[in-house]
Amino acid sequence: MPKPPANIVIGVDDRPPALQLLLLGMQYAFLLCVYLVIVVIVVHAAGASKEEARSLVSMAMLASAVGTVLQALHRGPVGSGYLAPPVFSAIYLGPSILAVKAGGLPGLACMTVCAGLTEIVIARYLHRLRIIMQPAITGLTICIIAMELGIVGLQHSLGIGKETAPHLATHVAVAGLTFAVAVAFTVWGRGVWRLVCSLLGMVAGVSAAFAFGLFDADGLAEIAAAPWLALPNPSYIGFEWDPGLLPAFIAAGVAAAIRTVGVVTTCQRANDASWNRPNFTNIRKGILADGIGCTIAGLVGAPGMNIGPSLVGVSIATGVTSRFVAYAAATVLVALAFMPKVADVFLQLPLAVAGALLVFTASIMLASGLQLMLARTLDIRFTFVIGLGILLPLTRLVSIQYFDALPGWLGIVTNSGLALGLTAGIGLLLLFRIASGRHQEILWKRSADALAELAVALKVNSKAWGLTKEVVERALVNTEKAIEALKEGQLMREPVAIGAAERDGSLEIELRYKGLPLYLPDLSAEVAETTEETPVLIGLQNVGLQVFVDRSMTITRGSETTLRLSFDM
Repeated sequence: MPKPPANIVIGVDDRPPALQLLLLGMQYAFLLCVYLVIVVIVVHAAGASKEEARSLVSMAMLASAVGTVLQALHRGPVGSGYLAPPVFSAIYLGPSILAVKAGGLPGLACMTVCAGLTEIVIARYLHRLRIIMQPAITGLTICIIAMELGIVGLQHSLGIGKETAPHLATHVAVAGLTFAVAVAFTVWGRGVWRLVCSLLGMVAGVSAAFAFGLFDADGLAEIAAAPWLALPNPSYIGFEWDPGLLPAFIAAGVAAAIRTVGVVTTCQRANDASWNRPNFTNIRKGILADGIGCTIAGLVGAPGMNIGPSLVGVSIATGVTSRFVAYAAATVLVALAFMPKVADVFLQLPLAVAGALLVFTASIMLASGLQLMLARTLDIRFTFVIGLGILLPLTRLVSIQYFDALPGWLGIVTNSGLALGLTAGIGLLLLFRIASGRHQEILWKRSADALAELAVALKVNSKAWGLTKEVVERALVNTEKAIEALKEGQLMREPVAIGAAERDGSLEIELRYKGLPLYLPDLSAEVAETTEETPVLIGLQNVGLQVFVDRSMTITRGSETTLRLSFDM
């Protein structure tokens, strides 16, 4: 059993006392309910009846409970075993709105199932899909989602399309206040307060909306008249297949799998003091659980779910990562699902508040995506991968009529900005890899001798330097990965010279070459600024670069670069 770091008070395998477990379960259930705002926006876009909307929100809570339990399972083929509940994700908002406008709630249900099945397939073939884990592609994916999400959020926040509404100024003011409170806690908040900034923004926005009369009397009367206990009515559930929407939901499923890789990697690191590389078997089980959870959401007619990075951030910040909290939260969600009054409260959430929260989330996601894309120094190939991957979705957003008029066979890809951008980005990346294969093979052969000599040198000096077999193997594997990163990024113009030394209880490997610098994340580094997206960002940086060192240093002198890798003994 891995030993947790010192900051974890109640570890993943620990069971908190009964009362504490109940309170923690209620806390996480309430945080999960914040993301029902995605369901509310989709329900409004679908024009669902009040009864259908109420039942859908209740069934969505049941799906969330099942997904939470699936991810927490630690035995068997499904589940990462961590406290990493899924939430109704912004990834699926754009495709879901397309689906309900084209085929109503039945169209949404069918296509969400397809997205979940996409994740399940990715889990099966994860080892063969390394290309989608490239920092440029993962960052591009997050940036496109953020742009689509931000536009929807701004439309709701500014009341676009409702310019003649009597309370437009109040509507915009409430949206501004909601956004300002969330931003304030993100910038100046500390610890858990920073990680629950969306919840605090929602509370402030709802309070302001109530004070300024944005809740109409009919809506408040509906909440008062709703029963406390009742079974959801599943009669609204139906399925309508639309092949034109398939690429959008496949792209969303790919994006969900990528984010799951990042969050589960962060969970592994947060719960193991000796962590030094991702456990891909565990990650595969996490993606499978996430895909099944998304499929279940589709089966009950709800938008797609994806693992919630903000909730993982809360668990790490509070030092409570016990999987038993996931079971308690799921129990509370099941109880809430049979309370129609709770569903009605969320359905009356003003769109000004919901829109402001979407803009807030989109801003953080956009910054995270840009950081991921720049995690590795960009060569000329990635310039075009990222440039075209962003420009095409942007053009799709501002030239809607042009893309809608394209032939039907093209619409399969162009209906979704995410599908369009990923198709362009991954397609160009594959093309460049094929075209530059011979040049990279030459570089790899030149560095092979240096790697072999390093292995011999470490073996000869292992006793004198006090090197264990594990340290030597780790150093060799990560040195090879670092050279591979230099090769793939075309950062190295001349062959690598490798040096090794033992200093202050650490093995240091120096890679000296002529070319551009490579910067690596350190396992021992503390994250200075945390946001709701930090678990995704940190995890994907680790997985994307595939080099895991305790410390690193990059030094440049003119055209010469030294990359120093340190491994604690």
